[in-house]
Amino acid sequence: CPITYVVKLSGPLQIDIPDSELDLLQRKLELARLPTKLDQEQWAESNGVTVSKVQEVVDFWRASYSWREEEAKLNHLPQYKIHLGVKDFGDLELHFVHSLSKSTNAVPLLFIHGWPGSFAEVTKVLPILNEAGFDVVAPSLPGYGFSQCPDLPGFDNQHDAELLHQLMLKLGYDRYVVQGGDWGSDIARNVGRLYPEHVKAVHINHINLVTMPKPKFDKEPDYTDFEKRSIEQQNHFATAEFAYYIVQGEKPRTLGFAMHDSPVGMLAWMMDKLFTWSDNYPWTATELITWTLLHYFPGPTTPFHMYRENDAAKRQVIPYESTSTGVSAFAGEMEMVPRSWVAGTANIVFWQEHEGGGHFAAWENPEALAGDMVKFFRAVWK
Repeated sequence: CPITYVVKLSGPLQIDIPDSELDLLQRKLELARLPTKLDQEQWAESNGVTVSKVQEVVDFWRASYSWREEEAKLNHLPQYKIHLGVKDFGDLELHFVHSLSKSTNAVPLLFIHGWPGSFAEVTKVLPILNEAGFDVVAPSLPGYGFSQCPDLPGFDNQHDAELLHQLMLKLGYDRYVVQGGDWGSDIARNVGRLYPEHVKAVHINHINLVTMPKPKFDKEPDYTDFEKRSIEQQNHFATAEFAYYIVQGEKPRTLGFAMHDSPVGMLAWMMDKLFTWSDNYPWTATELITWTLLHYFPGPTTPFHMYRENDAAKRQVIPYESTSTGVSAFAGEMEMVPRSWVAGTANIVFWQEHEGGGHFAAWENPEALAGDMVKFFRAVWK
């Protein structure tokens, strides 16, 4: 294991973006230049990120949005930072939420986000899980939010898994369960594969064909309507929605200059993903802006590095995972496959389909996702 020591644990901490940053942000918003000559175009992508929609959100941002109100809500989450020494990568500071259940025999649960999410994705499921008897640990992945990004190359999802496992051990959790979506699903599976003696079960709500590819069937299975729709959405994502992955993987630093300097540019990039990857979720202007700022304030460049370090063309199929695995399949998830496709790559013991919800299940349909986790984890925890 490359993680060798803990330097210190600090907290609980409070997010406090400097007034100077907020003042600079406001000036940038006032000076923002939108491409108004495109207000009548009919040839652009159909993702809902129109000039009029962006203008509407920016107008709200300038006049009505309050980061301090959103910051105060986030600060209700019990947050900490820990310094972990990582072999070959030096000392890294990791930010995480650690919310305890009142139960005397609580089940430790590691909740892992992905991109373009953040630790804040745990917000809606957290009270449900705590009430159900789970101690929840929700870290900001390295490079995201308030966690440090490694300077050296090579820090891939396996290193993420090793880092998060060490975090759980340092918090006193020798046995625990894991939930992951987006990148978090790959990391969660790595945690379960690398540490089966510690990880009782893994639950995911996202499956990609890189790490869990379609098997070669002698005879193609009969698919349900739900599964047919999942296949169609997976194909659409791979052929029409994958450009972001390529640019973030090939040019993370170059793209980062634009996103780091322009809050409106970062907003538009974020809106594209939130609109096209969700299942008709009614995103409010406040939600769109807050999700954007959780990347913009810390710096959006470093989360892009994950795409470079985990290049789809170079990633290997994760070996068979014997750890008990549960899947929540949401109808609007753009990367979901039939159960028959993954039976040969993981020990699937729980599978639940939902007609409502998309890629951001913890935010779009928290009751369903949390309910599945509670049902599955309770069944396997002994």
